[in-house]
Amino acid sequence: MTGKWSRSGIPHKGWTCVNVEDLDEPSEICEMCETQEIRYVHYMTHPDHAEMLGVGCVCAEKMEQDYEAPRMRERALHSAAQRRRNWLQRKWRVSHAGNSYLNTDGLNISIYRKGSDSWGGRILERSSGRSVESRKRYATEAAAKLGAFDGMIFLKMKGWPKT
Repeated sequence: MTGKWSRSGIPHKGWTCVNVEDLDEPSEICEMCETQEIRYVHYMTHPDHAEMLGVGCVCAEKMEQDYEAPRMRERALHSAAQRRRNWLQRKWRVSHAGNSYLNTDGLNISIYRKGSDSWGGRILERSSGRSVESRKRYATEAAAKLGAFDGMIFLKMKGWPKT
């Protein structure tokens, strides 16, 4: 065992993953084994350890004692990255008001001009009518569409749309 695995006082079991991040390429070192270069960072917490650790899949499996959940999280991120790469090539429709929109995954995503020099968007849950508008302003329509994709993924993690 290497890194924190070999140090006393560091719990080896009972950790919980609170978030996972895709770095787009292997560019960090796992904070538990301190040897493996990782692309997907599983952020782990433990009630008996003050620091959150960013670790790779194999260490996350051991720390959680769950050999499926970390791999499922990575597959979901990989799938989202694939969808994001293809997002701008999707067939966006144009509303009567001249705004680009897309209906997908139970959501209506609209992109529109905010003033003369920026773009914004809105995500509407079609079944309930609740919606969220972007706070951020984007320089281009394409950037607003990618921002809407990121917002959609975030909302889906929060349980949108309700089924």
